[in-house]
Amino acid sequence: MKVLFSSVLVALLACLCTLKAQTNEQLVIFIQDGRSISQDFKRQALPEIKRIAQKNKLELRIVEASDGAPIEVAYTPAIFYQSDNGYTLFKGRYHALDDLKSFVKSKGQTQPASYAKADNYLLIWNIGRATLTASMKVHPLSGRPPKAKKFQAQKFEAEAVLALAKGMDYFKHLNMSDLPENAKSYRMEFFPKVEKGVLLVQMKLYSQFDNQVPVFKTSIPSGYEWKEWHVAFEKAGNRIEKALVAQISNGYNGDGFDTLKETTPQQSWGYLPSAADASYGDRD
Repeated sequence: MKVLFSSVLVALLACLCTLKAQTNEQLVIFIQDGRSISQDFKRQALPEIKRIAQKNKLELRIVEASDGAPIEVAYTPAIFYQSDNGYTLFKGRYHALDDLKSFVKSKGQTQPASYAKADNYLLIWNIGRATLTASMKVHPLSGRPPKAKKFQAQKFEAEAVLALAKGMDYFKHLNMSDLPENAKSYRMEFFPKVEKGVLLVQMKLYSQFDNQVPVFKTSIPSGYEWKEWHVAFEKAGNRIEKALVAQISNGYNGDGFDTLKETTPQQSWGYLPSAADASYGDRD
């Protein structure tokens, strides 16, 4: 009888451990119901994400972030994989479901490649809890400037970067190495050219998720007469910043997001709503 009781007890404990292991792994998704990007996420991505979770036998929680969220949640939608190792943020486009499948299959260990690395100059924009970074690269000047013998390429580049930052309303020109792990990153490239005494500046903007296809590029350059060439870069800086704002405000490719206010209550992971109580994003 004692042996039988011990066997039953061992089997029961094994069952409980298995159940615990199962419930310890889940997808936790933070949204802000009614915000534009969260609404797009619910329409375009959430149905397939539910199928991914079901296929991988993962519990799925959809949490309203504006009611309270852990400090790691800076924007929505934010997708986390929970395991015994903690919570890992998915750092990809929410439309990139193949990347999300790989992320889930690897239990949060595989992330999409990130390309928006800083060059010599880095711009920072803090929006609520979120941090955006944009690295800048000014390509060598093409064409022959007036008084070419006095032209200094390094000085031109340094002053161009300052002029670009001056033209922006939100980004600040800083050099920082200690950035939040959940920062969103972009890369800005500028191509200056002198033509008939006028400085023309073409530009490209890249998301951190694609270093080949820019999310924005100019067909008509920003320009100004050479004797006040700084103005051309100020105009270019303002223009590319507006393009970036448009990029993060729309959901057509999954780059967009809704920021979380700094005043959002900070909630610990252990006190999030249970799956049964959490919103599943079905409200319109």
